[in-house]
This record gives sequence, C-alpha cells and structure tokens, in this order.
Amino acid sequence: MNVKRRLFEDWNVSLETGPSSDPSLDVVSFASRALGCDVSVEGSLAHQPEGIECAAVAAGIKSEGVLDFTVVKLPEPGAAAAVFTTSLCPSYAVQYDREVLADGRAQALAVLSKNANVFTPRGAEDTRTMARWVAEELGVESTNVVLSCTGVIGVPLPMEKVKRAIAGISRKLHVGHLDDAARAILTTDRGPKVASVRFGDVVLCAMAKGAGMIEPNLATMLVYFFTNADLDGAALRAILADAADRTFNSLSIDSDTSTSDTVAIFSTRRVPMNERTREDFGDAVRAMSVKLARDIVWQAEGATKLIECTVRLDTCRKDARLIAKKIINSPLVKTAVHGGDPNWGRLVMAIGKPDERLAIRAIAREDVVISMMGQKLFDRAQPVAIDLHALSKELVAQTRVGIDVRIGQGRHAATVWGCDLSRRYVEINADYTT
Repeated sequence: MNVKRRLFEDWNVSLETGPSSDPSLDVVSFASRALGCDVSVEGSLAHQPEGIECAAVAAGIKSEGVLDFTVVKLPEPGAAAAVFTTSLCPSYAVQYDREVLADGRAQALAVLSKNANVFTPRGAEDTRTMARWVAEELGVESTNVVLSCTGVIGVPLPMEKVKRAIAGISRKLHVGHLDDAARAILTTDRGPKVASVRFGDVVLCAMAKGAGMIEPNLATMLVYFFTNADLDGAALRAILADAADRTFNSLSIDSDTSTSDTVAIFSTRRVPMNERTREDFGDAVRAMSVKLARDIVWQAEGATKLIECTVRLDTCRKDARLIAKKIINSPLVKTAVHGGDPNWGRLVMAIGKPDERLAIRAIAREDVVISMMGQKLFDRAQPVAIDLHALSKELVAQTRVGIDVRIGQGRHAATVWGCDLSRRYVEINADYTT
C-alpha cells in the first residue's frame, strides 16, 4: 500500500512510501506550477544539463583500479554557490572553496576521495597546487576551480599520484558521464546516491556521498547539484541554504561533524527563468535534497533501518530540531531500534538531556505524548497499554521506523532523519585506517 504525505506544511514537497523494504525507492515529488502536475525526483542521472563534461580515473588513492578522482567541467564559467561544514577544523579544500566561490562563479569541480587533506603539513599549499594543475589541464582559471577532498584525516596528499591522475584527464572528458563521478566520490558508501528532475527545459541533477562521520552542520558529506537554470550565484546560494537547512542539516548518522562537508551547486545558466519556473526550481532543489538526505542515512555505515523522528513543541522550530537530534543521536535509542525494542524510556531520557542552546527549560510529563510506528506509548503522564511484543516484531520487520514526540500543543515542528546502530558500524570504524 502506497502512502503519500506532505513532509512539511510550508514546503511543496511530498513523500510517497511504497511496499518495498528499500527506502531509496520511496518517491519524492513536488507540484509544478509551470506544468500544472506533480514532478517526481528520479533516482538516477537520467537528466543532465547539456554541455557539462566529466571524467573519472583511478589515481591509486583508494586502491588500485578503483575510481577515486573526478573532474566536472562546465562549457564556460557559470554561476556557483555552496554551503560548508561549520567544523572548527575545516579542510584546506573547504577554506579554498570559500575564497573561490565568493564571487558566485565557477567552471570546474575536482573531487579526490579517500584522503581528506586535513591537519597535514603542506595541506594549504597542496590544495592550491592541485587547483593549478586542474586549471592548466582543463584550460580554465584556477579561481574558477572548486575542490573537495574526503577520506582519512592527517595523511598528506600523495601529490605524485594526484599529478599523474590530472595529466591528460582533459582528453577523457565526455558529456553525460556524471555517473562516473558519482562512483568516484564514494568512500565507505554502499553505492552512489543520485537524483535528477526535468520540468520544461529546466534540468537539475545531483550526486551525494556520505556514510559515516555525519551530523551536519554539515556532515563526511559531499553533495553536488548541476543545472541549466539561469540564476546567479546569490540566488543559487539562497535556494541551496534553505533546502540544506531542513534536509542535510536535519540528518545524523553518528553525531560526528566532518571537517570536509560541502553542498555545492553549479549552473550553465542556459535556460531563462520566469516566476513560476523559479518557484519550481526552489521546490526541485528541496525535493532532491530530501531524496539524497534520506538516501545518505539509509546507506549509512552498518545501517539496517532509517529513522524519521518528528518533534512538536511550543517554543520554536530550533528547539524541536535540537530535541529530535538528541533522540536520533542517542546510542541507546539507536541500539533499541536496531534490536526491535520499543523502549520509550530511552526517548524520555533523550528529550530530557540538558542543552544550553534550548529555549525550553523544563518538560512536564503531563505535556508529553510519545509514539512509535504510529502507536502511542506514553500519553500525557500515562503509559499506554499496548502489545509491546507485537510492536517489537513490527520494529524488527520494518526498515523505516517513525518516532513522534509532542510536548505541549506542538505549535512548532521539526523532522530529522537518522539510522540504527549495528555491529557492522563498529567493525567498519574500528578498522577504518588499519
């Protein structure tokens, strides 16, 4: 049975879940004002802007024969914008990109996987050298090259390997090959995360990576959008920041904020926009961000269940999100979900954890309603008598777990996404560099 619902009251974005146990097959859509019909986000790169070229190679940074370095080139300098990690230890690439994108323009993107180039002796110099090599190889200005590095922290870039990877890569550029880039940017991801839409002549596609060290502001999360919409860098950044706040900044895998997080958008600016197509474009970015954020969580290291947690309370939406994050970040909640244990006491623990950022200062049990999988477990001071064994069996069987908490009348709401915590997550991260 398919269930379609609007994700946020103030967003023109809907989520339809079907009978499949794979949440990546859920359909995210928006109602197009220009076309007068729903437009669904496709889980592929079927729609790519004309003129964008890509090449991906195996530089030997991951392991021999595995794609780990990619470049994407626009036909000429276009509009570009990004939002970045708020880490106090940002990568050299993030620092460099902030400078490059200050003018809202770029022509090329280069991504190196399996080495974050963070806290390295020559990191800043190596970053600028890599940008210069890419610019010279592609015939673009170095000030129009955006760079990303992701992977192990503290290991110097293997510059000889990087130089060999860049040399001659311009001869390998092909239009319509962004699927190669989507594979090359991965680290411990189970597979590529991609999406695209077309409405009229406007095309928007995106790719993402991220499986661990993820709790945005932003998360080791990299996301790249490509479009042909004629919008300048300032407009793109406003749209991107709005979408990222409710999606990429509302997910968490393990509560750890990466040094390298980047969500960027590039446009060839070839398709004129009117008021309706501009509104559709904002909705498309929002819808695709929902799709990719959920896919990141579903493909998290060791994940077997996607958790969607909604908190409603009376102070403000910021409080709602902070409390929802406390729930999905709790190891006790995550392990309970993994084991199919409907232990609502752990939810009480999570919502009660102090946080100086919260405007709410006390929570009375008479104000609290807790539900899981649509069933009330606690209702304003009273536990609810339900068949916990049956609910446990449902939790074990399902790959999507819903948790809802209402405090007071619930005038403000926030939804966040997380995942369970399994033995596999521990295994992956215990052996990450060794």
